[in-house]
Amino acid sequence: MTRGLVCAIVTAALAAICSNVAAADRPLTTLYADPGQPDLSGLWVVTGGFFFAPDRKVPALKGAYKTLYDKRLAAMATGRPIDDVTADCLPAGLPHLLVVPYPFELMQTPGRVTLLYEYDSVVRRIPIGAAFTDPRKATPAFNGESVGHWDGQTLVVETRNIREDTQVDYTGIPHSDALTISERVRRVDDATLEDVITLDDPKAFAEPFTVTRTYRLRPKWKISEYVCAENNRNKRDAEGRTTGGAKTKP
Repeated sequence: MTRGLVCAIVTAALAAICSNVAAADRPLTTLYADPGQPDLSGLWVVTGGFFFAPDRKVPALKGAYKTLYDKRLAAMATGRPIDDVTADCLPAGLPHLLVVPYPFELMQTPGRVTLLYEYDSVVRRIPIGAAFTDPRKATPAFNGESVGHWDGQTLVVETRNIREDTQVDYTGIPHSDALTISERVRRVDDATLEDVITLDDPKAFAEPFTVTRTYRLRPKWKISEYVCAENNRNKRDAEGRTTGGAKTKP
């Protein structure tokens, strides 16, 4: 065995030991209650704008999905967007939820990571090491079904069974019922969370679409109450169109 190989093995072993010690040494809190997990806890908010990709790129859409997106963009350009279910106070769902400009609280308990969003009071549960529901029994949902596992210091999450009437972001990027979302979430430093997100949809996309989003820690913030149905001024009309909101005064 060469000296270089021995050094590489020793370095890897020490890194693994140090990471485990670091996790075990973290003080337990109301958000971080599982010393067996690397600490990703905190109150976070997305950076980089409202588009799904910070550089505003979009997936390579196929056929009818490209036509639908062009139609939605044209409607938005007139100031009357269409097909936005959130205008009727339905959930944004995934993957849009990953880029909404509201804070979320990430909690870690044994066997689970839980995200509590201010937006629409959404709760996202990610069991660790669980199996997906049998596809024959699975019911599509706004946030789909997520399961996770740890790859060193990185939380790996896969989400399936997402309703096809959710959108990728506020511009109306469509997807099909075949969409799966893969995430690799890690703490870059004490104040920065990184999520490498890959959208794979063989029906709607010509190829997988990957973006990296970052989130900033906001320890002094708190989650506020969010009630969409109260004073909702942006409902869709009979043709599915909405506006930027009606005036509250004459």
